[in-house]
Amino acid sequence: MSDSVWQRAIPVYEDRSVKKTFLVLSAISLVGLILAAFRMASPLGRYSAMNDFYAWGVWKTFNVMTLTAIGSGSLSVGIAAWVFDRRKLHVVMRTALVTSFLFYFTGMLALMVDVGRPWNLWHILLPWHWNLHSALLEVAVCMPTYAFIFLLFENVPLILERYTYLGSGATKARIAGYEPSIRKIYPVMIALAYLLPIMHQSSLGALMLLAGPKVHPLWQTQVLPLLYVMAAGIAGFSFVIGTLMVCCLRYRRPLSTDVLGELGSLMSWLTFAWLTIRFVDIAVRGKFGMLLIPDKYTAYFILENVLLLVPAILLRSKRYRETPRVLFLSAVSAGLGGCLYRLVPALIAFIPARKANYFPSVAELVMTLGFIAAAVVGFKLAIKYFAVLPGPAADWEFAFKPAASKQTNS
Repeated sequence: MSDSVWQRAIPVYEDRSVKKTFLVLSAISLVGLILAAFRMASPLGRYSAMNDFYAWGVWKTFNVMTLTAIGSGSLSVGIAAWVFDRRKLHVVMRTALVTSFLFYFTGMLALMVDVGRPWNLWHILLPWHWNLHSALLEVAVCMPTYAFIFLLFENVPLILERYTYLGSGATKARIAGYEPSIRKIYPVMIALAYLLPIMHQSSLGALMLLAGPKVHPLWQTQVLPLLYVMAAGIAGFSFVIGTLMVCCLRYRRPLSTDVLGELGSLMSWLTFAWLTIRFVDIAVRGKFGMLLIPDKYTAYFILENVLLLVPAILLRSKRYRETPRVLFLSAVSAGLGGCLYRLVPALIAFIPARKANYFPSVAELVMTLGFIAAAVVGFKLAIKYFAVLPGPAADWEFAFKPAASKQTNS
């Protein structure tokens, strides 16, 4: 593939939105959402395999712990681009922002299904109604605030941009009037957009500290909040890399190995830092001996670390970072390792009682697939009608007009 430099984002105007894949994903999403609606109007036992020992089902352990990790691309790429001044990464910020918003949004939907009383969510808006002793308070406040205020605000420019090109003269003038206000508050909004996800991602790790000895010693540690944040950053980098590469292949866009290699390098350094902290922590706590026990926990521990260590080593080589196949497989491996680490302490290495077990019901799995499918459908529509994916600047002049003229066909 060509090593053309991505200069700015352009919409996928040359491809129809409605195809077989889109229809299948929409159907899966619809089935999942219908089941979720029935679940909220019915007793929990009909739709979930949760029990007295496992009061957190797959909706929280996967949809919240894991989907929000996948949706942390805006955090990891944003900090690299804005805080550490990796300017070449600005061109992929929109991809990171859109994927983050969609996965956070579906994660919030899953959380509402898990809680089961979405009509009571308005209490979050009233601080005097807060339970200050709840371990989930910070998550309950920070996640919706981040997703629906700060993350949504970061996606506003691509929406305004579309209507700047397609809107009437009055619309363009109105948008131009908004621009000074947006620029004025943008630095504050960006700063809070990084602070809030760090807070709630660490809170998800801190939540497992309350389980004490119920979490296996290989995972139960006082640095769990830090490791959870860093694992989310690794998963965020990996998902952005994978999404960009799949979309470039699918929509025949040139790959910029310079930008993708930069993302891979940062993901590699973050992974090494994560691995160092984890193994130093295990050594300090004197738990290395538990790795000699031949059980499933040792196997999961080894699997997590191998999935993360191998791509971290490979991506220190510039040649491998610029080899699309190696970079893509490394991103997939690191993403699986990061997500697995987020999932294991809350589900697999969580041992509430002897012989207690939990496996998601069919309805839970279908709802989970429905939420994921909804995010993918939303992404396909976003890249069709808004400038999300990076591309050559030469296409920019014609990007929105063909998209507008083909709306009736899609």
